[in-house]
Amino acid sequence: MKVYIQTDIEGVSGFCFFENRQNEGIENYYHRQRMRRLLTGEVNAAVLAAFESGAEEVIINDSHGSSYNILFEELDPRCQILHGRAGSAPFWLQDIERGYDIMLLIGMHAMAGTECALLPHSKWVLNGNIFLSEASMAAVLAGYYGVKTVFISGDQYVTAEVAEKIPGIVRGVVKEALGPYYSRSSMPAAAQKIIHDGVIAGIAAADSIEPYVLTPPFILDVYDSDRSGRNMGLIRLIKEPVKGDDLVDVFQRAVNSMPWNNFGLKHVDGFKYP
Repeated sequence: MKVYIQTDIEGVSGFCFFENRQNEGIENYYHRQRMRRLLTGEVNAAVLAAFESGAEEVIINDSHGSSYNILFEELDPRCQILHGRAGSAPFWLQDIERGYDIMLLIGMHAMAGTECALLPHSKWVLNGNIFLSEASMAAVLAGYYGVKTVFISGDQYVTAEVAEKIPGIVRGVVKEALGPYYSRSSMPAAAQKIIHDGVIAGIAAADSIEPYVLTPPFILDVYDSDRSGRNMGLIRLIKEPVKGDDLVDVFQRAVNSMPWNNFGLKHVDGFKYP
């Protein structure tokens, strides 16, 4: 059994503010490192449970922000990790097509527009009526390759959204969202136990869980939360919807149209080939 762990950070217990990447103050630096330790602890709980459940291979996709958030030194040495410069990976779920059986979603957050959820952002809209968080977008991309998503951790909103789409998935609610910037969080050891036990239960139930698959044709539009302070509405991230019959191709064209992404980057910045 090969296990793929997709990670984010906003759904980690104890995390309740968007990461401030501009503030170079010492307090902000130590706060960010603290949040990375909390993320690493939850990821490690999932890794341990996967190996205890019989996994032969576990890979982690460090998929938040800089894509360099998880502390290698604290992880089980049997796993491997995908990391590097955000937006430059060949694919958002890099290597998912390499024969993985199971996906685990750790540290997930609700989609943009989810009232009272903690740090809601990103909303992928398929065909005008299928609304996906980053968590369920990962699940449907995994489903494209036949990979089953069997566990998700985060607040009560994102776990409920994904459970509605994937019957039988095990939910690990590690914190209760009380608003976009306020939560009731489990302590790290308790959150890690919720994840560890949930992953074991999810893998055990895998035979009764189907991959999350959607059928073409696809029309994909992408939105985010408007954090301007004027309202909690949505802003559009791409100029126009992307259309096609192949989900991965549609996804790739959508993310490549965002100015901060350069998926598939093959050259060093600033170097021009003759």
